[in-house]
Parts: sequence; structure tokens; C-alpha cells
Amino acid sequence: MPKVLIERLDDFGRGIAHINNKVVFIENALPEEEVEIKIINDKKSFSEAKVVKYLKLSKNRIESKCPYFEVCGGCNLLHLSYENTLTFKQSKIKELLKKNKINYNKEIEMIKNDNPHYYRNKVSLKIENGHLGYYEESSHKLIEIKECITAKHSINEVIKNYKLLNLENAKLTIRSNYNDEILLIIESESKEYNIDLAALKEKIKLVGIVYNNITIYGENFFYERVGGKLFKVSFDSFFQVNECMTNELFNLIKNNIDKDSIVLDLYSGVGTLGIIAASKSKEVYSMEIIKNAVLNGITNAKLNRVNNIKFMLGDVSKTIDKINFDFDTLIVDPPRKGLDKKTKEFILKHTPSKIIYISCDPNTLMRDLKELENVYEINDFKIMDMFSYTYHVESFCVLKKK
Repeated sequence: MPKVLIERLDDFGRGIAHINNKVVFIENALPEEEVEIKIINDKKSFSEAKVVKYLKLSKNRIESKCPYFEVCGGCNLLHLSYENTLTFKQSKIKELLKKNKINYNKEIEMIKNDNPHYYRNKVSLKIENGHLGYYEESSHKLIEIKECITAKHSINEVIKNYKLLNLENAKLTIRSNYNDEILLIIESESKEYNIDLAALKEKIKLVGIVYNNITIYGENFFYERVGGKLFKVSFDSFFQVNECMTNELFNLIKNNIDKDSIVLDLYSGVGTLGIIAASKSKEVYSMEIIKNAVLNGITNAKLNRVNNIKFMLGDVSKTIDKINFDFDTLIVDPPRKGLDKKTKEFILKHTPSKIIYISCDPNTLMRDLKELENVYEINDFKIMDMFSYTYHVESFCVLKKK
């Protein structure tokens, strides 16, 4: 079996080595480690491998607190200290800016997660033949788990007691709010269910159960409280997975909205960022594709006594050109695919004086920044550790018109 020296980490936290000038990506390998590897996927331009034996370990390697780390497809960086995961993410952004020739010479601030373990308020798991877990990295092999150290303790209570659901094969999404109340979303090919409700309610604060989009117990929503604001969140509506970092995000929004500005908030979810922006702006217009999220947004504005925000239902990529009012500030928090061509054309046509771009995928962010750079320059760039111990990077970027 080949022996290699790990040179650096790639964007996904994998070790990089070379064999006969061909790049090899190696899971669970750190820079300066010498390892014996087994090639598991050999392509024309690269190979993928796994470690068979460690010959020399990195001084930065630590023992993972998660017993499933080496096989689970969730966290990629649990073999590093928390500080070193932040360094990895900072370096990743710096390299991407350099690679894409994007001009930004200021320091990139890293906003830490105060609770890098047990922070997620939402997880999606698989149940196969009565066993619950995550899929192994790049496969459909189920890794059965008894606990997830990224999920809130209230979610882990569900994991410990999932057999009370009496599910044989299903996708189980567990959502938890500030009060540790639980909303369960179940998708299954089976139309029949036999959930032990009485026993389940003794173990967890159960708000509701949605089975194949039908509410079979309680409510199909819960209330979330962040930054002194209360938000109604339906089972199918987006909400940030990390309460601590969401509070930080709210502060960043408040600090970057100019007084009496007119704000357009795209991909607005249940209206969180628009409602925060409304405290300083003259008017806010929010657009979202999911109907329940828009209805949540209208309710949330009332809950928080915000009367200068309007909500629009629509797919941004299809309805953006119907916007016919003036605005000076744009907030975008798109899905991983980033901004579509039509939306970027709309931005370059209207040229708002400021764009606040929140991104969960730095590669699509760089692509979009590159296409906007003739008109805009980066005024501020921060990294938020929204997804601790994973390779995922949440970016907060403020663009100003040149």
C-alpha cells in the first residue's frame, strides 16, 4: 500500500497528497502526517483514499469526542482543536479570495461559537430496518448512533427514545427551540404509524408531529426566541440551526443598516433578518418562496410589533423582475447555489448602495462577488462559525457601491 506525506487540507477538510504528480484526497488525515493509504476511488485527474495506518501523527491532532467521527458523514474536523478549526476556515476564505483574484486587504474577523458542541437545533436522520443514524460519508450505509454531539441535548433525548416512534423505515427530522420544545417531522412510505405518544411525552416536551406533511399530533410549528425577538417557525420553514450565532448575525444586521434606509430582503425565510433590519430602516420588503414561511413572517412582524415590513410570496429567481420600487439596501441569504443569473442582473440594474450578503457556501459566494466587483467593493468580511467542527463556512459580507 502506498505511503504518503499529507501536504495540506482541501476545502472539505481532507488531507491532500500526491502520487506520481496525481492529487490524492484522504479523509481524516492532517498536514505533516505520514500515512499508509488505500485508494477507494481512482479518477483520471484525482484519487480518493482512506488511511490504513498512521506512521506519523500531526502535533495538531486530538482525540475526537465523538465515537462515530471516523465513519459518520456529519462532522469533518473533530480531530482538531476548536481554535485550529477556526484557523482552517479563515485560511480557506483567504485562499478562495486570492484564487478568485478578489480584492480585499482587511483582516477577516472570525466570530466564534460560544457552544461548539450540542448547538444544533435541527437534525435529519435516517431510520432503516428500525435502526437510527446518519449515512457514512459519500455512501448510503447507515451509521447507527446513540448521541450526536453537535445536536442540542433536547434533540439527543429524542435520539435516545426514538424506538417509541415505532418506525421501521423513515426520514426523521427533529427540531428544537429555545425552550427545548420538540417538533418531529417524519417522512415514510408507510401510511400507517403506531407512535407511543404517552411514553414519548413523558420523555420530551413534544409540541407536534408532522407525518408525511400531515399534522398527526399537536401543532406543525413552534416559537423560537433569539435576540429578544419571538418568531413563529413552521415545520417546513427555514431557521438558522445555531441560536448563539443567529444572535450574532442579528447584531451584525443591526450594525449595518443605515437609518431610514429602504431594504429589500431576499430569501427571507420567516422574516428574521427583515424584522431586525426594520428597527432602523424606513421600510423593508421581504421575499420568500415557502408559503408557510411568508405566513410566519406576517405573524412574526405582529408578534414583535413591527409595522414597516411587507412580505411577498415568490421564487426569487422567477419573480425578482416584478419588483418595481426603489431600495437602497439589499439583504440576501441564498441557498448553497448562491444567486442565480437573473437576480444578479437585477442587482446590477438597480445598483443599491449597499448589499449585505450572508452565504453558507464560500465557492458560490466568490463566484457572485466576482460578477459584482465592477460595481461593488467589499467593505467588510466576517466568518461566523455557524457549523462548528465541520468544513462549512458561514460568511457575512458587506458590499458598497463604488
